[in-house]
Amino acid sequence: MNINIKLHDIVAACRPARLFYGWWIVLVSSLQGMFGNGAISSGFPIFFEPVRRDLGISYASMSLVFSLARAEGGMGGPIVGWMVDRFGSRPMIFFGGLIAGVGLILLSRADSYWQLVVIFVGIVSTGKTAGLGQTLMATVNQWFIRRKAVAMSTLMTAFAGGGAIVVPLLHLGIANLGWRDTLLCVGIFVSALTVPVSFVLRSRPEDMGLRPDGDVAPAAQSGPQSGGQRPVLRDSTDFTVKEALRTTTFWAMLLGVVARVSATNAIIIHIFPMLEGEGLTASEASVYVSVMFFLAIPLRFVMGVAGGMLSPRKILFGGLNIGALGLLALLLLDGHAGVILFVLALAVVEGVSSVNWIMLGDYYGRSKFASLMGLMSVFHNVGLFVSPIFSGWVRDTTGAYDIVLITFIPLYVASAIVFGLARRPGLPARRTASEQATAAG
Repeated sequence: MNINIKLHDIVAACRPARLFYGWWIVLVSSLQGMFGNGAISSGFPIFFEPVRRDLGISYASMSLVFSLARAEGGMGGPIVGWMVDRFGSRPMIFFGGLIAGVGLILLSRADSYWQLVVIFVGIVSTGKTAGLGQTLMATVNQWFIRRKAVAMSTLMTAFAGGGAIVVPLLHLGIANLGWRDTLLCVGIFVSALTVPVSFVLRSRPEDMGLRPDGDVAPAAQSGPQSGGQRPVLRDSTDFTVKEALRTTTFWAMLLGVVARVSATNAIIIHIFPMLEGEGLTASEASVYVSVMFFLAIPLRFVMGVAGGMLSPRKILFGGLNIGALGLLALLLLDGHAGVILFVLALAVVEGVSSVNWIMLGDYYGRSKFASLMGLMSVFHNVGLFVSPIFSGWVRDTTGAYDIVLITFIPLYVASAIVFGLARRPGLPARRTASEQATAAG
């Protein structure tokens, strides 16, 4: 008897530990984010000049397309966030990815400005809002608590990797096939990628009878639940939406997000004509943008992991001030020196962007992450709507981007300051009282 027990223990100890399924979620989410979200968010600005010239439209009109897409994201973000928290992210990613892919295929045939607006805003952007970006982040956030920083940093790093890999590929496609056939190929690829990703993906660990981080579930919660669906188990730091809105930290983070993404989004959209205005060719601009995204790959991971161990608000404060210095360098320095400093600083800004969302999940928990992120999108998409149009109007009016840079430098500084003030909120009063009662008992 004792021999059998010992042999069983030895075999169990030698058997390799099974990989927690959450890491498969990180893997497939990263692939979808790298190529799906990367092609639309990071990669699509490379189509700015070819499409604008082909359709004969102004910089401001082309900027309006991106701004309207952001406005759609602002209106749809809260709805998508509620649906993800209520029904899970798996169906959203499946249908959203397919809609975005089909939209890109249709966009490749657009031959008028209004077709460009309707297809990109009404179809491509709708699919992206539903199945990419915030939905992928909400999925990974559900699967981890203690290892949240590593998991989320990996996903956000994949987003940056999408820019680094997709931008040069799109440049080659446009140079050899033209922008229409390149968009057609991208749409087919995104649609095809979505199917296996959705097959592997699961919305929450509870759907598989698991716990976040692969922790062992308490005996009372380990059995199957009636109705075939397990409830989401709340950790000790979970806030409801109303509780989060009552904290000053949430509003400080919101202001920081609005200022950061308003400036960064407009810069990314206009980065190719902006760099060409500094004397670079289209090929040179493509190289610089690819380098920026390549540098953001390790930076996002390192900054994200550091944000889980160090003070995230201090990391954001330092990174965004570096971004302001980079814009100042592009404004004041001529030639490649200003461009190099600008690209390096923008890589840092892209790197610390992961800390922003890790901070949100860490401060307010996992059960309402998608809803809180969607609520933030209502506000920051207002800035995303205005800033690209403003930048295009300045370029059309003055022939340069100097006023844009002068405007965005203080935006980065303001974002750094409010993030620096965003301290971790205290637990809601009801939870504090409950914990005190438990401790007293």
